[in-house]
Amino acid sequence: MAEEISAVRETTAWNPGRDTVHADVPEGEPEVVAEPLFWGLFSLGGFITAFLFPVTLFLLFFAAPFGLWPTDPASYPTFSALWQGPLVRLFFFVLIGGSLFHGTHRLKFMLVDAGMRSPGAQAFLDVILNAVAILGSLGALYYAARGWLF
Repeated sequence: MAEEISAVRETTAWNPGRDTVHADVPEGEPEVVAEPLFWGLFSLGGFITAFLFPVTLFLLFFAAPFGLWPTDPASYPTFSALWQGPLVRLFFFVLIGGSLFHGTHRLKFMLVDAGMRSPGAQAFLDVILNAVAILGSLGALYYAARGWLF
């Protein structure tokens, strides 16, 4: 028994108040590098989609047309001057890119729950949906950098 335990590499996981020993960690398991990045983009996109997107829609499509915005919404020079700032461009790039990553990630797991559970189907979904989010984000970056967002 002692020989079996010593043959397995033990790791200690930190937990507040106690130490837990994991004796079942296989050696040489590859590190996952890309998945936490995509989960972070999903989280950022979820925050943006839940909080900032509705406020942006309200300001653009309700506040300005109904006179709640402090400027004249019909004046093109005023409207154009508001959207030329670099922070506004950055905001719309993050808004569009984050929402795309959030939406494609949710779509992937919805399709997995609907029955596309094979490893090949999941790899296909990863490639296609992440490509859509990346290309959409690059398109938003291009238009934000060129100043053609609106």
